[in-house]
Amino acid sequence: RHLPRWSLRGVEDATASVDHAAMDEILALQAELARVQEAPTAFKLSEPNIVEIVSTLSQLRLVDVLFTTNGKEYLTPEQLLREVGDEILSHGGRVNVADLPALLNVDLPHIERAVTQLLAAGRDGLQRVGGEVLTEYYLDSLAEEIDTALRGVGRLTLAEVAVAHALSTDFVTSVVESRIGALIHAKLSGGSLFTASYVARHLARVRGVLSALHGPASLPALLKAHGFNEALFYEAVGGLHAAGRLAGTLQAKTSFTPAVHRLAQAAAVGARYEQNGVVEYAALARMGVRDPRAHLAAEHPGGVQLDSCYMSPALVSAAEAGVEE
Repeated sequence: RHLPRWSLRGVEDATASVDHAAMDEILALQAELARVQEAPTAFKLSEPNIVEIVSTLSQLRLVDVLFTTNGKEYLTPEQLLREVGDEILSHGGRVNVADLPALLNVDLPHIERAVTQLLAAGRDGLQRVGGEVLTEYYLDSLAEEIDTALRGVGRLTLAEVAVAHALSTDFVTSVVESRIGALIHAKLSGGSLFTASYVARHLARVRGVLSALHGPASLPALLKAHGFNEALFYEAVGGLHAAGRLAGTLQAKTSFTPAVHRLAQAAAVGARYEQNGVVEYAALARMGVRDPRAHLAAEHPGGVQLDSCYMSPALVSAAEAGVEE
């Protein structure tokens, strides 16, 4: 039975024009009308019907929608873009793409297309690293976190940072290098970050150890014995020597001979030469002189270079006189 969709207010107004005897009948009619209006319509579509209709419209390209994984909901590609962007934001600028299907109830291929579109748009400096998407503001916050941690310990390796944040060392290196001096206040050397105070303390230690030397020393041996950081050690040695703050002879990364040793060596050779008038090359070689011939010629010019020794002119003259006699 179908009655017109009247409002209850209209029925109440009509009762004013009728006599009191018909009131009971009108009230009964009013109650029945209310029940009819509250009843569900006879033409209500079921959920499967709606799903089928939307699916057909989508196949005919009359609407552009994406179905959720349970098939009970659908959304437009534009809405999916917004929702993917919202998830990236809610995760602090870093999210694994493989986690998005479960979060958004949308199949992975649709998610991948949305991510590709966001990457192409370049919003927030978005980039894909492995299976994750990361924003520029996430990388800036990572740099600030590294800077804070570094101030507490003085030294951090990039490998440690990479492991702590589940990123590759190469990627962390690129992030750090682009933010040194801006968000990260440190020195980057040999795959490690150092604060200025750490570098200063390390430099003072290196200078102290090398200044205390009295003879030739192996740099690799000093590095191991004193537990220096390798990158900072060789950098410090080269810098101190070039600035004249470390007097002596530096042989690349192999050895260092302090100037005091060379002075003592020259004095010993000179004393032997003055006393005996002759110095054997082998003796100088044992003292650490690399080129005995050149050393004697430079320190004591006028002498005679023989095959095994260097002889003073006075001794040569005496020998010649003895031969003549």
